[in-house]
Amino acid sequence: MFPVTAMPMPGALRLRALHPLIEGDGSCGLIYDLERGAVVEVPEELQFHIAPALEMGDLDETVLGWLANEDLLTSEGGAGWNALSEGGGALELTGGWSVGAIYRVDDELHARIEQAREEAALEIIGFVLQQSAGASRVKLHLSWDGAFPGSGVLERIVVEASRQAPPHQEIAFELTLGAREVTPAVADILAGLSLQVRLLCGSYPARTEGFYADRRIPAWRAEPAVRLLLDRLGERLTVHCILDQGRLLDVWEWAKRTGIRHLDTTILEDSAVGDGAERPGRLRETRNDLLAVCDEMGDALTAQSLPVDFKPLTRIVDRLMRSEPLDRLYGERGSFGGLMPMADVYPRSFLDRLDIRRTPSLWGEEDVEGAGGDADFPCQGCWARHVCSHSTYVAASQEGEDLRDPSEERCTLWRTEVEAALRFYHRLAHADPLQVRRFFDDSSREPGPALVRREDLDHLRMPF
Repeated sequence: MFPVTAMPMPGALRLRALHPLIEGDGSCGLIYDLERGAVVEVPEELQFHIAPALEMGDLDETVLGWLANEDLLTSEGGAGWNALSEGGGALELTGGWSVGAIYRVDDELHARIEQAREEAALEIIGFVLQQSAGASRVKLHLSWDGAFPGSGVLERIVVEASRQAPPHQEIAFELTLGAREVTPAVADILAGLSLQVRLLCGSYPARTEGFYADRRIPAWRAEPAVRLLLDRLGERLTVHCILDQGRLLDVWEWAKRTGIRHLDTTILEDSAVGDGAERPGRLRETRNDLLAVCDEMGDALTAQSLPVDFKPLTRIVDRLMRSEPLDRLYGERGSFGGLMPMADVYPRSFLDRLDIRRTPSLWGEEDVEGAGGDADFPCQGCWARHVCSHSTYVAASQEGEDLRDPSEERCTLWRTEVEAALRFYHRLAHADPLQVRRFFDDSSREPGPALVRREDLDHLRMPF
């Protein structure tokens, strides 16, 4: 990214915060504008010139004219997004809650309830619904560290939350569940409840070598659970897996063959896999696989069909579609400050300032209490910080949050993911807008049984 302060401009003009997307031949056909969440096409005659010109600050009249015409050279003030990193000390906890446990995305209110006993969960839900005025939809993310809490607990949560919801307000539930917990009985229970399920499947196995090159031995233990829930839940199922030695295109092809509608993956860096040895060419392979997935999703939308929802990319695109500059923090001292009408909400660094301990991550690493200082802002200055699903600027990020700390190796992978999403975002701008909206509405809202209305409650027989 090119710092705004690095290139003084005549008068009051300044460059926006920009990041050029460089092709393999060194050309730059697209520029990402961080401040506006926009991807701008570069004219063909400037594609080999614009990136070095921005880097060196050598802006001739042609470049300056184009930048001004695209509003990349602007007279607007530069506070915008940076205002978010100021004044964190004004936030307080309310009712024992972490501000990271509840957040707002446009007119949707999201809340996380993790490892709570039944009565505590109901108390939390009551508090959340009190804060839901003006929201058309509330989504509750439920997790007991991957365990199945029992049908009675889930039924009571669904019924009580739905009864307390204001009239005409939709309420949705997502349960995070480990594949090891899935049995036919559990699948039947989940099928009868108005729930979405996020299934944690662990590592997707790599291909074997030699004679069995097209097989995965031993068989992937999570696959029977996936197929069982897919049969019972259909589009209400999101499959999450970790890619350590497996390849992205392999799990993508498997998802298409299996009929999965929503696929989420976490790609591990080389140092976190096996003996930690570097695997030459893996980053390029990952980039090519991500771009191939983008092309397939784009081709399917052009053909008026719905592709598999590959959440690592669609989550970023959805954030870009919703993004808007942030001029101030919402919420006054002593009030509930966790509600913000935008996709990018309180950064995790705010939680660190409040000395809130994070939960252990999926990979067994423990996050420590925030110590303050520059360590709380590891993403400051990164060009991808406003949309990267792993950024400290995107707190309480949507359902695929990865709590691992940034590192040089991880961030290289994460930025590659963001670049692929930016290219997909740009392609969508040239697609049928009705088809794009249909895809993203279906991907983010997942209508049908996952949305509870008061008239849906009759079929549930409660134990009380």
